[in-house]
Parts: sequence; C-alpha cells; structure tokens
Amino acid sequence: MHNKYFLVIDRGQSSIKAALCDTQANILEMESCQCPPISSPHTGWAEQDMMTIWNLTLTAVRQLIKKNTGLPEQIAAISFSGQGGGNFLISENGLPIYPGVLSLDSRHAEINAQISGPLEVPRTVSFMRWLKEKEPDVFADARWILGSKDWIRFQLTGKVNADMSDPPAPVDETSRQYMTDVLKQAGIPECAKMLPPLKYAGEICGYVTEKAAGETGLLPGTPVVTGAHDMIACSVGAGGIRPGHLTIILGTLGINIATVDRNISFAPEEPGKAFTFHGIVPGARLMTTSAGSYCNTVNWFIDTLFEKEKKNAIADGTDLFRYIEKKLAGKAPTSILFQPYLRGTFYNDAAKAGIIGITASSTPEDILLSIFQGVCLSMCMEISYLESIQPCSDIWIVGGGSKSRIWGQMFADILMRPVKVCSTSEVACRGAALCAGTALGLYRFGEADFPLPDAALTWYPRKSFNHIYQQQLELYKKAYHDVSEIWRHQ
Repeated sequence: MHNKYFLVIDRGQSSIKAALCDTQANILEMESCQCPPISSPHTGWAEQDMMTIWNLTLTAVRQLIKKNTGLPEQIAAISFSGQGGGNFLISENGLPIYPGVLSLDSRHAEINAQISGPLEVPRTVSFMRWLKEKEPDVFADARWILGSKDWIRFQLTGKVNADMSDPPAPVDETSRQYMTDVLKQAGIPECAKMLPPLKYAGEICGYVTEKAAGETGLLPGTPVVTGAHDMIACSVGAGGIRPGHLTIILGTLGINIATVDRNISFAPEEPGKAFTFHGIVPGARLMTTSAGSYCNTVNWFIDTLFEKEKKNAIADGTDLFRYIEKKLAGKAPTSILFQPYLRGTFYNDAAKAGIIGITASSTPEDILLSIFQGVCLSMCMEISYLESIQPCSDIWIVGGGSKSRIWGQMFADILMRPVKVCSTSEVACRGAALCAGTALGLYRFGEADFPLPDAALTWYPRKSFNHIYQQQLELYKKAYHDVSEIWRHQ
C-alpha cells in the first residue's frame, strides 16, 4: 500500500485529538486541543458550540501536519471516534442552528415522562420533541440530526451520514433502515426527513473536499471513513471482535461493553438498564451497561473529604491517586459499602451516592478503600447482568482508571478471571484506525488477520479474596435494592 498512515480524529467531551496511526493501528503521534467547559445555561442542560468544535479540530489537524513534512500525501484514510448520543443540528445549507447538545443533557427526561407507548425512546429523539415544544423556530429550521463526530465529518466531506453504531434513531439491522415508529410515538413524525443516510463505521462515506483541504492542509480526495461511537471504538481497539469479549472502560462514566452473538436478542428488565449497539461491520453486535457517574463520583468525594491526602500528595511531589494507592496497598477488603451514584444512573434518576457501615473504628483509609471497592462492585453488578445474556471470558480494562493497581486486581478477584490492561491508553483512537483499515480492505473484522492489541499487564485472580468479594457483592446488590425505595422519596 503506497500511503502508510491513518489520520484519526477523536472527538471527546473535554478534548479533540488528532492521532497519526500506522495501518496496523499503532498510534505514532498525537495532538490534542482542550474543549471549553460544557455550557449549562439552565439546570440539566449540557451544550458545546459546534463551530468551536470544528475550529479545535482544525487546530489539532494542522498541528499534526506542521510537525510532519509531507504527511498529507501519505494519509490513506481519515477515521473517527466520538462521543455519542448527542444532537448536532444543521440547516439545509449546512450551518449550525443550535448549540451541540451532549448526551449528558437531561432535557430528554422531562419529555420521556410524557410519552407513553411500547417503544423505548432514545434521548436523541426525546430532545427533538423538547425542541419542537420549546423552540419551534429552531425545530422548523432543522434539516439534519447529526452526532458530534458526524458534524466534523460533514465539514470534511460536505456529506451527511450517521454511523450504525450511533444513529439518531433506532435502526433495523437487516434492512439497514430507520425504525420510524418511535418518532410517531414521540409525536415528531416529521423528524423522519431529518435522519441522515446510514453507513457502518468501517465503511468509506466520502472524501475531503477542496474547501476542507484548504482549511486543514489535507489533500483533497483523501478517503474519509465513517468511524464509530467512542464506546464501540474502545471495544474494537481492545480486541472486541468476537462474542465473549468484555471491555471495562474506567473513565468518566464507567462503562461495560460485551461483544455478543448476533443472534442474541433481549429486553432489559428496566428501561435503559442495558443497550445494544451495532458494530463496525454488518453482523457485529455489542451490549453495554453503565451507571453513568463512577469516576465523577470518586473525584467529588476525594476532593470534598480528603483535603489532607491532597496536601500530602503535593508535599511528596506525587500524583494524588498514586499517593492514595500507596496508602491502601495491602489492605484487606473493607465491609463498608460505597454507592457511587452522585449523578444518579442511566436507568434510575433517583439514585444517590452514599456510604453504609462506617463505625467508630473506621479509618480514613477504610473509607478511601470503600470508594474504590464500591465502583468495582457496582460495575461487577452491571457485568453480572451482561453475563446473564452473554458470558465473557476475555476481559480488558481501558481508560484512565486502568492505571490503578487497586482496581485491576480487584476486578480480577471479583470476576475470578484474568483481566488485561491495554498497552495503549488511546484505545478509542486505535479502534477508529481499525475502522479505516477495515474500510480499505486491509484486514477483515473477526478474522485471524485483524490486528489485536498487546497487553501491558495482566491481573490474575486470588481465590481467597474472591470469597470475600462475593459476599460483598451480594450485600451490595441487596443494599442497592433496599435503598432504592428511600431514594424515590428523597
């Protein structure tokens, strides 16, 4: 192959990255631009300016090209990973008509309470109903409903597309068509004309235009690949190409992603408890669970309750989490139960954070350990739900929390299986690069030639600890069930 690199654009909530990858999805170099803080003009709103996102993308790409003479001529394709579940609306002439609405935005919740019917209504659809009621002029101007990375891709290619892993409305995999009954149930049937054409994440969907080439420094005509929802990109990047693979993302939200058999179908016990996603090629399917606020909750508790530890870490010249983990090294599991639900959960808005079981003999270290343990137990409670549908034998941890020695060992002990840590911290970028290689036919998804990740570390389970943690997990499930009734009345 003459051109030897992929350019990956990773659109995250806090930053936009431009990564240079080889055709085996190894990340060679990266530039990053910080996004401005999320705008919340009203309680529960979460927005970012669409043109700011595009301009930050331009900056990251230009910086990468500036450092690598002759790079544009060597780029075989451009691909994406991006935060999913948002509404980025453009008009008929391709201009933004409203701030980009993120998946964290809660306006959909008030609408869902008004909608009745047999279908589960995604937040992207509920938001359009909100817009129709509250901002009818904006609703009338909307031509296309895009996701955040779809907006960047549109700016590069001039073509509107949604990828199958992150569509704005439910999609039937067999027909590859939107299931528009959900729009009728939500009272917005006219939104059917706002749904972009669909492509799989591992398909070419356009080419860099002359205009975009002038803005970015890329070559006009460079192939542009659809790219994937960042969760799906993480799973692919961590080797999730066959049923039985589990990716644990220890990041802001805390997400479990299982690669499942395509013939599995299920209805969650509670709406929003688990979600299915289409993979990067036809036939690939994934299922996810998440409470939605794990690491945010951990950071809040540490910032609020452990000022002394923060000062000591600074005095020692070390990272706060390394300092904490050093203090906790070798401690036996604690009986204190920590519930990491500071912002509720995706399927239980009433859920709250709490600590159960503190006694007069409890130490600050016991409480700190309970915070780490509570995140792990809560995620394993979610994993047990996934595994009731698809057992998983190949388990990988990615995200910022994957660097934690406490969490890595804890997951292995509770799940009683080896847990691997990916050698690259930019797993979503790796997955996006694999979308590009798949689109160009360099390798086949799920086959022996598909590039798999290396493990930097493997945590092995300890049977003696598993017995203790299993008891804790059962207590945790019971406590969650019992306190749920209290949450509803608070």
